[in-house]
Amino acid sequence: MQETEQSEKNMIGSLLDEDESECSEFRSSITKSQQHSQSVNNSLYQTIQPAKSFKDVKESPLVLDDPGQQEFPSNDPNNFYFTVQPAFIQQRQHSMSYEFHQYMVSQSSIYYPYQDGYFSQKRTKRMQSSTDSEQTIVNLPFLLQSQQCQDQYASLIIQQSFIQGNDFQRDKIFKALIDDLPLLSKHKFGNYVIQKIIENSNQNLRTLIFEQLHPYLIDMCYDKFGCRVIQKLLEFIQNHQKIQLIQSIKSQVLNLIFDQCGNHVIQKIIDLASEAEFIIDIVTNNVDHIVSHPYGCRIAQKCLEIFPNQKLQQLYISLIPLCERLQFCQYGNYIVQHMITQGPPKGFEVIGKFVKARILEVSQDKYASNVAQKYITLASDEDIASICKILMNNCVPPMLLILINNQFGNYVMQNFYSKCNDKQKEIIQIQINKYEEHQFTQFGRHFLQFLARCQSC
Repeated sequence: MQETEQSEKNMIGSLLDEDESECSEFRSSITKSQQHSQSVNNSLYQTIQPAKSFKDVKESPLVLDDPGQQEFPSNDPNNFYFTVQPAFIQQRQHSMSYEFHQYMVSQSSIYYPYQDGYFSQKRTKRMQSSTDSEQTIVNLPFLLQSQQCQDQYASLIIQQSFIQGNDFQRDKIFKALIDDLPLLSKHKFGNYVIQKIIENSNQNLRTLIFEQLHPYLIDMCYDKFGCRVIQKLLEFIQNHQKIQLIQSIKSQVLNLIFDQCGNHVIQKIIDLASEAEFIIDIVTNNVDHIVSHPYGCRIAQKCLEIFPNQKLQQLYISLIPLCERLQFCQYGNYIVQHMITQGPPKGFEVIGKFVKARILEVSQDKYASNVAQKYITLASDEDIASICKILMNNCVPPMLLILINNQFGNYVMQNFYSKCNDKQKEIIQIQINKYEEHQFTQFGRHFLQFLARCQSC
């Protein structure tokens, strides 16, 4: 170990003890090279005029400090790095830097706040808290551009400026946006600006908005943001304009019923327009497809909720034969439930007969069990007694035990037990006590816990 350390010390000492003449010679060569490079650079900036374009850089001849000096690349390895390379490269670097500087400095600055983050969330909240809307508009003249409505934070400031501004300020904002209303209405942020303008403007501005958007009504109804603007228009425009809007999209009503966005427009028409009875005829003529469709069933429900039963006679006549099938439909069961609660007595009677006849099948289905619960909730005492008699039938396996152990049927039985009188509850309790504990599944135990809670009360 000591021998190794001694050998390392001897090696380092031998390096330090070498002749210093070679080191001093190397230092002097480096110093001369640096001085020569500096002189070349100084003469270069004095003689070379900066190029005004990239084309001049390509076409301009190379100016060398020494006429005998070779252009890049040099054949002299001692001369290349310190003379030719700086002259060749720095000439072009200076020219490009000059052109870039001239372009950037001479042009007027262009502000796009939606790109450079001028409207940060913190700044937007501070500007929204300002009570002087006039000062906000004066300080932000570039706000009144449709581009700013497409920014998340700038659109909020424009909305507040319109709400808090006077008539002159609102007119100024509206004139800046009117040409781009169709575009902004279908933008994810711009549509909120248009909705606020519709809400807080006078009837004259709403008329101008309606006229500007009228050629694009159908396209907007199919757009997820544009349909919101159409719904807002329906809330605030005058009745004759509503009729005109409905006439414009009347040919597309059936397609809009089946559309994810368009069905919201149709629902709004049913809610607000008095001239929407033609939709009942469209639903009646296509009832088989509409009531089983995820979006169409909403329109059918809306018709059943809004229009009086006198105008729904034909629709009910078309729906009653379909109730048996619709109970098991993922979307149609909602139509059947509505007919139970608000439909005509004949519809309730037809549905009740089907539920009692197929109580075992209906109660075990994911969707039909909802119909069974709704019917049991509104059923009369006679209907409850008849269902109780069916459940107590001495069949094998017992029907009551099957429904109690079912994941959907146990909820139907809980609802049914709540509707029974004391005598019927006692009969059900006696029947359940006959079953052994191992015969109950986890859902059956849920029902037993429900019985315990009812008895404790």
